[in-house]
Order: sequence, then C-alpha cells, then structure tokens
Amino acid sequence: MDKTDHGATTIADANRFVFCSSNGTHARWLAQALNEWQVQQQELVALPLLAAQIAESRPRLVFLDFSGNCGSSIANCAADMIALAQTLKKEMPHCLLIAVGTMNYPEGAVAALRAGVNHFIDMSAAAIEARDVVRKLIASGATSSAQDSQQGILIALLGARAGIGTTTMAVHLADLLQQRHIAGQAEFRVALLDLGLPAGDGQLYLNASGSFHFADVVRSRHRLDQTLIQTALTRSHSGIKIISIPRSAHQISGLAAADIVAVLALLRSYFDVLVMDLGGFADPALACKMAATADQTWLLTDQSAGSLVSLAALIAELDLHASVTATPPRQLIVNRYNKQYGMSAEQIAERFQLNLAAVIPDRTASLMSSANQGKLLHEIVGSDSYLHALETLVEKTLGSVVKINGAGTLSRWLSGVLFR
Repeated sequence: MDKTDHGATTIADANRFVFCSSNGTHARWLAQALNEWQVQQQELVALPLLAAQIAESRPRLVFLDFSGNCGSSIANCAADMIALAQTLKKEMPHCLLIAVGTMNYPEGAVAALRAGVNHFIDMSAAAIEARDVVRKLIASGATSSAQDSQQGILIALLGARAGIGTTTMAVHLADLLQQRHIAGQAEFRVALLDLGLPAGDGQLYLNASGSFHFADVVRSRHRLDQTLIQTALTRSHSGIKIISIPRSAHQISGLAAADIVAVLALLRSYFDVLVMDLGGFADPALACKMAATADQTWLLTDQSAGSLVSLAALIAELDLHASVTATPPRQLIVNRYNKQYGMSAEQIAERFQLNLAAVIPDRTASLMSSANQGKLLHEIVGSDSYLHALETLVEKTLGSVVKINGAGTLSRWLSGVLFR
C-alpha cells in the first residue's frame, strides 16, 4: 500500500470493513478488490445476533451482499439483507452501508436501493471500480458522518399513453417543489428526469436548453460527482436540474438496463427529490424496470376508453417486471377529469384495484394558454383548481414517503411550509 496516501492509510490502520455474506467466493473477490484495506467476512446468522456481532466489530464500512446468492444455504436473501440494512441504520447510524452485487442481477441493485444503502459495488465490473468507490467515500469525508448522507426521493410518473398530460404534470410538480423552499435555507435540490416523449418537452416547458442528456449521464456514471452535476446538467431559471432523453432513439436503445438502474441509484445522492417523467417512453419494459426503482409510482390516465385499455396493458407490464422485495406503491391519478366524460375516478380506481391518489380537473385550455406564453400555470395565476389538486397530491404522497424514509431535513421542509 502507498503510505503517502494519508486517507487510505488512516482507514486501513484504524478501521475495519465488514462484509456480511456467507458466500466465500464473493468474500474473496471483495477482499482482493479492496486489498488496500482490511475486510472481515461476517457469516450470516439470525438477525439479532448478526447485528450484535457487527456492532462489536465497530466497523467504519459495512458491505451487504445483494447478489441474490449470499451463501450456499440461502438461494436468495435480499429480504434478509434489507432487514439487516434497516436494523443497522437504526443501531449504527454512524456507519456507511454499501451494497455488493452484480448488474447481471439488477433486482439486487433495486432491493439495495430500497433498503437505503449509500452506494453499490458491482462485482461484474473491474475491481478498480470498487476501490474507486471506497476512495471517493473516504475523500469526501462521507465515512465520518454517514448519518448525514441522505437518499433522495424518486417519484416515477407513467402515463397510460402518450398525450394525456404526464410531462405537464411533471414540470409543474418539479417547479412547485423547487420554488417553495424556506427562504434562507440551503439550496433545495430538485431534478427532473425528462424521459418522456416527445423528447425534450420538459426542457421546453421550463424554458431551458442543454445538450448533456440522459445517455451522457449513464455513460459518465463512473465520474459522476457534484462538479459534473453542477456544470454539465441543464438548469431551469428556478434551479431545477433537468436531464432529458436524447432525441436519437438509438442512443437510449444501446444502453443496458442495469447501467440505467445504477445511475438512478447514484442520482439519489445528489438530489432531495427526483421527478421521473416516463410518459410515452418508447420501451415499456425498460420504463417499468426504471419505475421499479422509485419510492412511488404514479399511473396517469384520463377517462377515455383508449387510455383505460392502455392502462390495463401498463399495469400488466409493471406486474411482469415487479420485484418481490422492491416494488414501490402504485398510485392512480385521473387527469383531465370531468364528471360528464363517463366513468368516475372512483370507478376507475376500483376497476384496476389501485389507490386513487388524485383527481386532476380538465384545465387543458388554461395549461395550453400558459405554455404558449412560455410559462407554467402558477407563474401566471395565483390560484387554479389544477394547482390546488396538484398541491394536495404532493402534500399527501411526498409527505408519506418522507415519513417512511425518515429524511429529517426534507421532512421539516415539507411540514407546514410547502402548502402554507
């Protein structure tokens, strides 16, 4: 080991890394990959005893095996790893949790994400990438204050079909969140993943432009840091960071689903809320895999027969790609609602066995008028039934997610401020 690397030497001499796994092959891979540091394998036992043994070791980093194969006696222990992660976050809040898995098994990455780990190491990648992850954490000082490391909330919006207002809702949601932070508070970080079709509509509605798109972010994931976030990503006038889908379809079709899932996990480290617009996304299977990484999945439909048929197909696709350990709650939003149009929102929710999160009134004329002026609706009018319905949705849905995830800063921000 190079003794001139003061940060690495300190960690190696004074701290122990623990790897929770009964898989000897995985333990040997991690020990060799992190040969600059001491890695102790912790065999899997009953959860209370396992947590006590880890605490006794007083590790600085804990690695959790989310490969789907933690040991020969356990075919798939993702649920055990999730339970362990949740226990350690309560009992050892100072300790950083890092998932170890393989992108050949993306369900493990999704499960790790849902467990709230701080980073993910891919055993199918080069060992130097694992070392880079640890060095980056050490250099940033993350290991000294793991409890300050918060994972942002990811909300996925999927339209039953193109053209029902998914992007319009996404941009209004993102901008309302960004503009209503407490005066004088540290910057509230909101990102819009503008991945719906037509490409770039989110940028258009927010009067922003940029050429660094989602495919660039995926390809640059190994050097993704705060500097790249601040300098390369498109920014709206209110401060939203926008990542749009490239206009050339082949640039997305050439990306691996596992790499996209990994990027979504990484982006959580840099934002408080990410709004992911998947309305009209060209690859339904990939859209569903991306939605599976979210904390909440909002399914948008209107009352038309075509949209309801498309909604049934969307739900079937989501079910096909659902993970037993990492399936986010689904919420139904009936958009452009008018009681004279046919089925009521409650009937639609009952028909598809979904929780009805919101009923958004038909305000097509007002929204089109504001868009034609290059503004969002709340920038033109002080009060509108569309905005009221959207704010109620945000209060109810985001508030419940924050409470579950225990994100203290965001919880305080939302409490009594967003909807004053």
